[in-house]
Amino acid sequence: MKPHTSPLPPPDPEHAFVLDTERVAIFDLDGTLVDSVDGMTAAINRMLRSLKAAPLDRQEATPLLGHGLERFARRACQLRGVLPTDEDIERFLHDYRLDPLSGTQLYHGVNPVLGLLAQTGWRLAVCTNKAEAAALTILDGLGVLGYFDVVCAGDTVAWPKPDPRHIGQTLQLGGLLGLPAVMIGDNAVDIAAAAAYGIPCIFASWGYGQATGDASACHPAGVFTELPGLLERLVPASHRQPLR
Repeated sequence: MKPHTSPLPPPDPEHAFVLDTERVAIFDLDGTLVDSVDGMTAAINRMLRSLKAAPLDRQEATPLLGHGLERFARRACQLRGVLPTDEDIERFLHDYRLDPLSGTQLYHGVNPVLGLLAQTGWRLAVCTNKAEAAALTILDGLGVLGYFDVVCAGDTVAWPKPDPRHIGQTLQLGGLLGLPAVMIGDNAVDIAAAAAYGIPCIFASWGYGQATGDASACHPAGVFTELPGLLERLVPASHRQPLR
């Protein structure tokens, strides 16, 4: 599947922009940029009801996330002791993709922080195990798609996270290979992929996962608004000559 690519937003005439655009912030989607568990839980519960199984609540659904929608569905069925057919899984995927925005919202501070990062010279990318169509619909519907050079999803590549090649493909497809990069995610798959690729990772502790894996390459952030300062410490700007 061809990945989404888009230019950064146009310069804000009220503020100076820096010339340094030689560093990349790579974001996971679910649990990092957006809180989408309620929408995915509602969709999986429709499938579970069709299988005569009890629904999941948010707390039960959250630990099942991180490996894409199909894995989420199979984990949910395993938790409830039912065996779905391939057709059941396909119906769930189709059902969720009809309206992935339902039950989904940006975390506090995402929009202004992305704007600040773009304004201070960061190139932005999304590397998610979610399906590309759903990821694009969510980012576009929530008004932040234009910030990202590339959205590389679980079905965009053959090697989703924790495979480090997912990060490599994200950078390649966005024309960002060779630039210093930082992965930002809330799941062990993000940490593992970043460690294997050889870049630092910021753990989004506001999300769904636990900070497991290579802790030496993982830097925790408590809220989204901490990211600009933490990213600056991890990859300092090489120059700060403003565009006037």
